Amino acid sequence: GKPLKVIEEQCQASITQMVELKEEEQASHLRMYWQLYFNLMGSSNNTVELSGKAMNEKEIVFTPSSHVAFICVKTIACSLFGMYELGAHLAIEKGDKQYFKIKGGLMHAPVFLFHRCLCLYAMVQTNKTKDRKYMAQAKRMHKELTNSLKNKNPNVLHYASLLNAEKAALKQKKYQEDDVRKLYNDAISTSARGGYVHDAALAQERFADYLLNIAGDCYEA
Repeated sequence: GKPLKVIEEQCQASITQMVELKEEEQASHLRMYWQLYFNLMGSSNNTVELSGKAMNEKEIVFTPSSHVAFICVKTIACSLFGMYELGAHLAIEKGDKQYFKIKGGLMHAPVFLFHRCLCLYAMVQTNKTKDRKYMAQAKRMHKELTNSLKNKNPNVLHYASLLNAEKAALKQKKYQEDDVRKLYNDAISTSARGGYVHDAALAQERFADYLLNIAGDCYEA
């Protein structure tokens, strides 16, 4: 729940130390997040393109681990800026897949799975001709997060809550509208209680999108 400016300044200080210690690989990973924060603050002209003060994505020479970090950060940017189609289609290379597993993968694997799944559910809503393709991928990622929650991982509760609401919104019947609204409100409160204010805001945005485009409730949206 820290302000983005504070996080951005911490990134800069950490990258300086990493460079001094010749930890260039770690520094290159953190630069991606640093640029994301500039984009989110409006300090860059870009939204989903990771180019600006911290880095230029067109100049990256990828290593296996830096490509994983890039896909993760780019997916987060696509989700937060509503570029769901790009987020759903970012190419995951064969060597990346092992890193994006919650069990035995990287620490930011749950974050990637959440945002990628959110993009996929959004594409199901907007592109009915390919909904099976998107839904199949989304279900796999959603299930992995749900299984992690069942295995006592408390850090994915708010992710699972919002994805449950998104999935229910796609499958709801008219008489189930109140149930879907409750799921979205639960997702908002779960994120807020956990201190994930940015994810609470994202849940509110997705709820408003549901009210406007699926429920047809312009007043509540």
